[in-house]
Amino acid sequence: MSTDLIIRELAEKQAIHELMAHYADRIDANDPAGAAACFAEDGLGVYWQDCVGPKAIEERLIGILDRFHATSHHLSNVQIRLNGDRATAQSYVYAFHRLKADMENPMHYWGRWVDELAKVDGQWKFKRREVVGIGSINRGADDLDHPGHPGRLAR
Repeated sequence: MSTDLIIRELAEKQAIHELMAHYADRIDANDPAGAAACFAEDGLGVYWQDCVGPKAIEERLIGILDRFHATSHHLSNVQIRLNGDRATAQSYVYAFHRLKADMENPMHYWGRWVDELAKVDGQWKFKRREVVGIGSINRGADDLDHPGHPGRLAR
């Protein structure tokens, strides 16, 4: 592989990683519109239900984030696979949530973000982002309602 191709691939992966970090930052800033703007116009957000398009995704995020006084999302194990102007990615996410209803007992959440991306007008956007729950503490009655890592060890 030529040096130019390696540099171009690294730049594309970095741009996708920046999009992922920007999305997490917008979630933690309680900016659902900013997070939804990371999606293509026909993008699909799978947040325990399907939401198509930035407006529907924003509305869903408003409903989710309304439960929290503060959140802090941390990404790791980011894997990005490029295929021209398309890509797939997955990342592990740990999120600390301070619940409005219970400020004394924060919620801890572990999951994966599983993404399909496309370059739109020179910018990477999510075509599909699925939140896959692995586990949580203090989430409520549905604490154990997570599918876990598909194809990996059972819960």
